[in-house]
Amino acid sequence: MSKLLCVGLLLVLLSGCASYSSSFQKIELLLEQQKPKEALLELEQHPRSNKDKLLYLLDKAMLQRMSGLYLESNASFEEAKALIDKLQGTSLVEQAGALTINDSTMSYEGDDFEQVSIHIYEALNYIALGQLDEARVEALQVDVRLKKLAEGESGYVEDAFSRYLAGLIYEAEGEYDDAMIAYRKAYKAYKNNKLNMGVPIFLQQDLLRLSKKLGLADEHETFQKAFALDESASLSQKGKGEVVLLLFDSLAPIKRSVSLLVYTDTGIPKRISMPEYQSRPSYISRARLTVGTHSMDAELVDDFDAIARASLESHKPAMIARLLARAILKANISKNAQKQGGELAGFLVDAVAMATETADTRSWLTLPKSIYLSRLMLEPGVYPASLTLFGKQGEVMMVMDLGQVEINKGKKLFMEKSFIAPYRKSN
Repeated sequence: MSKLLCVGLLLVLLSGCASYSSSFQKIELLLEQQKPKEALLELEQHPRSNKDKLLYLLDKAMLQRMSGLYLESNASFEEAKALIDKLQGTSLVEQAGALTINDSTMSYEGDDFEQVSIHIYEALNYIALGQLDEARVEALQVDVRLKKLAEGESGYVEDAFSRYLAGLIYEAEGEYDDAMIAYRKAYKAYKNNKLNMGVPIFLQQDLLRLSKKLGLADEHETFQKAFALDESASLSQKGKGEVVLLLFDSLAPIKRSVSLLVYTDTGIPKRISMPEYQSRPSYISRARLTVGTHSMDAELVDDFDAIARASLESHKPAMIARLLARAILKANISKNAQKQGGELAGFLVDAVAMATETADTRSWLTLPKSIYLSRLMLEPGVYPASLTLFGKQGEVMMVMDLGQVEINKGKKLFMEKSFIAPYRKSN
C-alpha cells in the first residue's frame, strides 16, 4: 500500500509540474501557419492559473496585435501593467513556497526586458492606430522604467531599440530636442551592451542629421569622425516623406530545464534544476523594403534572443544561491523525516523533493526573436510597396505585398510585418 501511495504521490506531483512553455506547442504551430487569430482563440480557450496570469495577458496582447486588434491589445497590456505593480510586493507565503518547493510556485512578474517590452509594443499599437500622442506617453514610460532598472541591482541589459523607437516617436511629433536625447541614449546603449549588434546605420544617420539641424557643431563633428558616413545619405532630403518599416522575425527563445547534482553534508546527491534558453528557428538572413523604384535593406535593431540570454546570465548568481539553499533545506527535511518516521518516510520526502525540483521555465513566448528596421525617404505620392525576405543561402523566400502606400511631405509612415516560419526544418 505504501508503494502505491508513493507512486500516486509522484504522479500527482509530476502532473502539476508541467511547464507553461510545454503547453504552448499548438499556439506556436498556428503562428507558423500564419494564423494569429486562431492562435488567439486557442489561448483564450485555455486561460492560465493565477500565478501565470501575467504571461497569459502578455501572450494575449501580442496575439491580439498580430491579429490587428490594436485597441484590444493595449487593453490587455494595461491590465498586465496593473498586475505587475500589484505583484511587486510578493507575498511571504509565495516566497516560502519558492524556497521549499520551486520557483514556479510564485506568481510570474515578468523579466526586466519583458516589462520594458510592454511599453514598446503598446507604443507600436498606438502608432498603428495613428495616435502618436499616446505613443509618446509610452516612450516616456520606457524612460521611467529604464531609470528604475538602472537604479536596481538586476544587471539589466538595456534594450537599445526602446530608446531608438522613443527617438523616432519624438521626431515624428516634431520634438527634435527630445528625439536627439533619445538617439544619444540609444547610441550609448548599442555601444555599451554585450549583444554584439553594433550601432545601426540608420541611427548613425539620425545623429548626424539632427545634430546638424539643432546646430550642435561640436557634437556633429564628433559623429562625423566616429561614423565616417556620406552625409548625403543621412536622410536629410527636404520636402520628402519617409517610410519606416519594422519586421518582427520568428519567436523569442524558450526556456528549458537543466538538472544538476549537488552534494550536501549528508553525502547524498541532490538534484537542482536551472532554466536555460533554447533558440527557436529563424530562416531569414535579411530583408529588403521596396517602395516604387527605391529599395533599402533592413537592419537588425533588436535581438530578444540575445537580450533574454544576457538577462538570465545576470540573474544566475542569485538563482544558484537560492537553489543551493533549497537543496540543503530539502536534505534536512528528509533527514529529519527519516529520524522520525524511518526509511520509508525519508524515501517519500526525497521522492517529493526530487519530483518538485523543476526550473521555472516561464517566459513571454510570443515576443519576436529579433526586429529589423528599414527606412526610405521619398517624394510625396502614392507607391506600390513590398518586402522581400531572403533565406540563409541568399535565396528569395517570400515577397510580401504591402499594398499602396501614401507618402506625405515631412511625415513618417510607420509600417510593420511579422514573419514566423511557416514550416519546420528537418534535422
